[in-house]
Formats: sequence, structure tokens, C-alpha cells
Amino acid sequence: MNRAQRSAVAGVALAAWVVLFQTVPAMAQGRAMTLDCTPHSFPLRTQHSFAADPTDDRNLYVGAEQAGFFRSTDGGATWQRADAGLKAWPRMDGTGPCFEEFYSTVINRRNPRELCISMAGGPGHAGMATSAGNNGVYCSDDAGGTWTQRVGPTMNTAVYSLAVHPGEFATMYAGVNGGACSNPPPVCAPGTYFNTTGAIYKTVDGGATWTELDAMYARDQRVVAVRVSQQDPEVVLAATYSKLSVNVGVVGNAGEFQIGVLRSEDGGETWAASTAGMAADLREQALLELEIATANADRVFVSALSNRSYWSDDGGRSFHPTNRMTAFAFDPHDGRGLHMLGSNGETILESADGGANWKVIARTPGFVSFRDGVPTHFEWSRTDARHVFFAGPYAAVYESRDGGVNWTQILSADRLPQ
Repeated sequence: MNRAQRSAVAGVALAAWVVLFQTVPAMAQGRAMTLDCTPHSFPLRTQHSFAADPTDDRNLYVGAEQAGFFRSTDGGATWQRADAGLKAWPRMDGTGPCFEEFYSTVINRRNPRELCISMAGGPGHAGMATSAGNNGVYCSDDAGGTWTQRVGPTMNTAVYSLAVHPGEFATMYAGVNGGACSNPPPVCAPGTYFNTTGAIYKTVDGGATWTELDAMYARDQRVVAVRVSQQDPEVVLAATYSKLSVNVGVVGNAGEFQIGVLRSEDGGETWAASTAGMAADLREQALLELEIATANADRVFVSALSNRSYWSDDGGRSFHPTNRMTAFAFDPHDGRGLHMLGSNGETILESADGGANWKVIARTPGFVSFRDGVPTHFEWSRTDARHVFFAGPYAAVYESRDGGVNWTQILSADRLPQ
């Protein structure tokens, strides 16, 4: 297994694409359901759930798989539980609730007390008597004090990614795991799928109702990242990963085809797909991450299952290969959309040309090898161009006050509130 494959297992891909511990509840006659909360890879994964209030970066949020959702109002000096209303089942060992993975957090920049999060495990819908019923989209209007599940009755609740319209927080896109139900009969008949037209949903009423978009769906397609252009909200991009199959102890093989990046220019009504510039090997076209530059929608960066990432200067219509990053972010303070930070696991790197070239600026604190997990998310403060955060498994959150050279840990597993 090469380094990129180990990274895919550790970082983002494997977690929700195998039959997870959360999807197999234990039930005894006359007793409530419980979950075996033993992780199948790295514990306390944070995925893309870390977020900073765009108006005040002392207000921080992060979800840790198994443990729950948390917030800080003092820049990470102290943390409090913020999971009232989030559904979870008791652990088999009786030590408390067991939460699914927290995949993304979006905040209303006009009213930052409003935020929504996504939770994912195996595909399903809210009415199923499995942990899929606990997942999907939750929203809060009191800065995470309380949450309400907002999913449609037949919506696939395995939501990997949320993206919001920059001017209308009620308009939101959700990318899901379009794979088959991972629960055996009698919960699901073999080959049960919950998506038919696209692994992307859209709401225009804050999650009260959702529409499955006609987004070039094929069975087992995953939409692992959805992003909306900040300049033109009609432009929506999505990173896809099609037909992943996983054998025990082996990273899955990309399937018969990949479609790469989906692009819509009409708010999700129609879509085009592109793998232009990506290598022919299907692992090069099976995508795990995608970001659009805040100030320049032509600049797009994606990472694949392979040893490569790709950058685009034409809005995701075509791509150019570059060094692979397990996590990356565009600097929202750079009007050119060229300045980036990334991590290849062991080091923190900086790019001044939209990801075409990178230079090492620091070691990655806390993650010294791919065996120990890798960062999964960078987040820039919107009020201070030198203030950056990154998060990874083990409930790890770090911050830098000098643009990424020096880092201080502000959350770890042993600091999680009980």
C-alpha cells in the first residue's frame, strides 16, 4: 500500500465507504438499540466539521466522531458540549451516546448564530431504525445551543458535504454517499439504493424540503464535496468518487469509470462533468476533496485517491497535476485567488500560484506519519489574514497566528468536555 493509499484510508475516503460500526446496531428483545462505538480507523475524526465564526474567530465549532459536537467562545481556551438535539444511540458499553461522523459545518455570515452541520455513516433515510436515522443535516439558530434535524422523509441522510448560497443561507446543497444500504435484511433488501438521479440535494427553505438534483448519477457515486462560487452563486462544483469497493484491509479500487468534477452554471438545474487533464488511471479521477478560491471562482483545487492533486484556472473545466495535499485551503484575503496552504501529511506547505507549486514552511504538528492520521481541514480566519486553523483525527485542532509557520494545539482528545 503506497503513501497516498494509506492517506485515503486514514483521512477521508474510507470512513464512510465501508460498512461502519455505526451502521450495525445491536438490538435485544425488549431493550433499546445500542451501538458498538469502536472505531474502524482513526478515532475522533473531525473531517471538515471545524468552522470559525466569520465575524469573530473566538467562536469556534468542531464535531468529533463518537464524542459529539463542541464549541468555544474564547478562541479555544475552553470548550463546551454543543450537541443538544443531535440524535445518537447509547454505546454498548453503557458509557454514553455514540455519534456518527461530523462531515461539514456552514455558518450564516450575515447572522453567525445560524449554522448547519452534516452527519454521515451508511446510506439510509430518517425513518429507518438504524443509525442512518440519526444522520443528515442539522441546523441551529442559537450558535449551536440546540439543533433540529432537517432532512426530507426519503432523503439519503449520509451527507458528506454542505454548501450554501453566499447571500441566501436558506439555499443549500448537500452531497451524499450514493452507495447501497449497508444494513442486511430485514432492514434493507440486497441492492437497496436511495438515490436515482443525483447524489446532490438542494433546499431553498433552510432544509424544510429537499430536491434530489439531476446530477448525472450512477449507482455507487459519492459526492464528497460541494462548493458554491462566492462571485456567482449559480455556479456550483462537486467532487465525485464513483464505485468504490473495499476489501478487508485493502484500499478500494476505483470502479469502471469516474466523472471527476461536476459543474453547474444554473444553480444545479443542469450539470457537466470533467476529468480533462487528469491522468487515465481511474484513481487519478476518483476525487476526495475540492475547494474554490473565495475571490476567484476560476481557481479550483482537487485531490484524488492517487498520489496527485490537480489545480484548475478555468473554473474546473480542465486540470493540471501537482503535489498531492491531504488538506488545503485558499486564502480568502487574497483577491487573486492564488495564495493557499496545504498539508501532505508530514509538512505544511504554501503556494503562491493556486497550487501549481508548493514550498514547505513547517512540519505538521501532531501528525508525524500517515500511520497516525493526517490533517483533513484548513480554515482561515475571515478577520485576520495571519490566523489559520487546521483539524484532523483524535479531536485535534491547531491554530497559527503567523500564516502557518508556527502552530499551537487548542483542542485534543483529552480536552473534550464530558
